[in-house]
Amino acid sequence: MFEINYLLLVLVIIMLLSVVARRGIARIMTALLSLVIFAFVLMNNMNYTFNYSNIGILSLVFQLNFVSSILLLLLSFVGIYISIRFKATPGFQILTQFLMISLVGLFTTRDFIIFYIFWEMVLIPTFFMIGMWGGKNKDYAAMKFFIYTHVGSVFMLLGIFTMYFQEGASTFNMNSLISGLNNIPEVYQAFVLFGFIFAFLIKLPSVPFHSWLPDTYVESPSEGTVLISSLLSKMGAFGLLILFIPLYLNSTFSNSPVIAEIIIALGIFSLLYSSFVALYQNDMKRMMSYASVGHMAFITIAVGGFLYLVTTNSSDIIAEKLLFYGAVFQLISHGIIISMIFSLVDTTEKATGTRLISSMGGIARKLPGLSFLILAAFLASVAIPGFSGFVGEISILLGSYAVLKYYLVLVLLGVVLTASYHMFALQRSIFGPYNEYLGDIKANKNELYAAILPLALIFILGIYPAILFGFFNLANLPFMGVLP
Repeated sequence: MFEINYLLLVLVIIMLLSVVARRGIARIMTALLSLVIFAFVLMNNMNYTFNYSNIGILSLVFQLNFVSSILLLLLSFVGIYISIRFKATPGFQILTQFLMISLVGLFTTRDFIIFYIFWEMVLIPTFFMIGMWGGKNKDYAAMKFFIYTHVGSVFMLLGIFTMYFQEGASTFNMNSLISGLNNIPEVYQAFVLFGFIFAFLIKLPSVPFHSWLPDTYVESPSEGTVLISSLLSKMGAFGLLILFIPLYLNSTFSNSPVIAEIIIALGIFSLLYSSFVALYQNDMKRMMSYASVGHMAFITIAVGGFLYLVTTNSSDIIAEKLLFYGAVFQLISHGIIISMIFSLVDTTEKATGTRLISSMGGIARKLPGLSFLILAAFLASVAIPGFSGFVGEISILLGSYAVLKYYLVLVLLGVVLTASYHMFALQRSIFGPYNEYLGDIKANKNELYAAILPLALIFILGIYPAILFGFFNLANLPFMGVLP
């Protein structure tokens, strides 16, 4: 067993060594920190609860469950990939390590106040990543990101305090507060549910709470965009899967599917809206930012569908499992695919001097290796069979049919639009006659070699997804041991 208190201590020591060490060491330390997190997940069989003595009203209970294990594996991959692919400054590497430590605490704690502290700690390194190394509108993007996410966090904190005081609790232990939610007046229950889902939908993000995302992704440095797109959006998804689902099912509103239907509607609207907007983008980085919103919309649809089936006492256990496990698989698949895409967009911009799709054209004639990788990444994003994106999306689509029936055609329309803007971008950028105005272009070979790592994982998970789920006992569907 690898105790989590030792894990956090080791991670902090690694970060401090990066602070005091000389240039170049911080990059190695980021990879080392990622490997330690990977070892922690494996050594605890990806499922373990750590109980320590309370400190006053704080409950020092940490849990490694199904969803948190998946996200920590994604976290370790992104950390290793960042250290291999990007030659970021030591300051950026230290902020990356601080971000990863915060996410480890966030994904494992079972105390609401500690959860909120880690939730807010993530804002600190992200704000400085954007504000210090971002583009020309970095200050605007950094402030917009901070304000949006912090406003959502405030409502979540108010929801936490509402549960604590209304229930007359003695600690902020998640299991205790969640199980007692239905004992307080309905108006307070409604406020608690609103506070949590508002914070989670902003961080996911879901339309119409998404407008911070395109500016943040575009103005962040490329390595920052990889981190934010692959990890920060997973905070909202983690909250929906691990906190909002049990909160909703332990409230008196669980007798009605109305809230579940609203969540499904938001997911479908988010998918369609982001797809239409992406279709008209000329900046490849901004286009893929909206693509990320569309992919995360599948998580919202899955959560809403899962809640609908449970609240209507459906006996369709297969559909419930497809939705829940499909959503979790979509988390890690999206994280790997979007990391590869944004790093390739960075390589393309360095090679051609532009991110504008209309200013490219025929680059496959000069850069066949880069073009092949872009094509593979875009096909993975479209969710072509054989790629990891297909496994998560087809699972959610199949599970959603039990809920949506003929309305599923709206989701399928979003899938078609997603394929449309990806293919349209490929046609104008890498295919066709070469744009001679680009001159003699060359791509960094080391950056191309680095992209093989995520591509290999995308293929492996797409062809043999059981390699990921085989580590878990999938019979334990209800929140994977999160609730007693």
